[in-house]
Amino acid sequence: MLSFVRDNLLLVLTIMGAVLSFLASFTGLVTKRRPVLFLSVLAVLGFVVGIAYQLSAFNQKQEAARQAAADKQIAEAAQRARDGVIEAINLNVRETRVTVESIAARLNATPLREAALRMVSIQSSGNAHFEETAAFAKGSPDLWERYADWLAGATKPGTAPCLTLTLNAGHYYDAGLLLAYLLTSNASRAALLPVVHSYTAWHDFAAEGLYLKTFAPGSRHVRWVLFYDKSPQHLIGYADAQAFSGELMVYHRLGQHEKIMQLLNHSGADPAAALKATFPSVQTAVFNTARPAELVRVMIEQQLAVAVTTAEQQPYVARLERMIQLAAGAQ
Repeated sequence: MLSFVRDNLLLVLTIMGAVLSFLASFTGLVTKRRPVLFLSVLAVLGFVVGIAYQLSAFNQKQEAARQAAADKQIAEAAQRARDGVIEAINLNVRETRVTVESIAARLNATPLREAALRMVSIQSSGNAHFEETAAFAKGSPDLWERYADWLAGATKPGTAPCLTLTLNAGHYYDAGLLLAYLLTSNASRAALLPVVHSYTAWHDFAAEGLYLKTFAPGSRHVRWVLFYDKSPQHLIGYADAQAFSGELMVYHRLGQHEKIMQLLNHSGADPAAALKATFPSVQTAVFNTARPAELVRVMIEQQLAVAVTTAEQQPYVARLERMIQLAAGAQ
């Protein structure tokens, strides 16, 4: 009681003043013998209104105090939650960093040939009788047959057959013939032979059926397409051959051969960006390291499932899943 009076002294004094005023007014009314009933009612109503106003103001003050206290508690709880989230993030970052470094450390002694597949083309295999520019421009049946023979025998473990294109080098690539090369396999070879022999058929052949034959399970076909800029020493991008073939087949079916040939044969400052804008399958995650530990670190940091690296001008394709499996086996 005393604490209430002490904490709300102004309210108590106000109510006491109102009570005393009411009693004085009421006594005066009775003493002067005026119409007592009417004036008494007015005095009582005024007294009730005054007391109600004071109590309402008091309640509003108390409610504001409680709301302020609640807001403070909520703000403190929110701050604790934010602090907890930040700490959790920091902890996850520290744990992730430890994990990345641990995986990389376990691959320190692993040679690149065990962690990645060497990407081989008919040129890198030492076939001196195959000339890329003549093959894609003139469509020599002899060159295509050499390519098909090489592809059928490109089964060495640890390698991935690929087709290479060099942009900004004055080469000429025909979109239809390029698609024929991409759809070459032991399963589609017989059906492709008349297509390659006829220039008029390059832009009008049943690519869909050949696509299904080429990339059927167990069929020997090209795995990757590599894109170089100006020279075979400057690798700028790569694409999964099946995905790239599917995209090129769509342009083939839509009759947009000229658009693709302009893209492949036009000289430009940023050919990789132009390729990516037209072919979503084209990737540019190309690195230059022979150390799997360094490669896996950057692949995890950049969230790359697949990347290509060059070592002594030889390209290798690495899959993050495979590298992590190797690291787990090195425990």
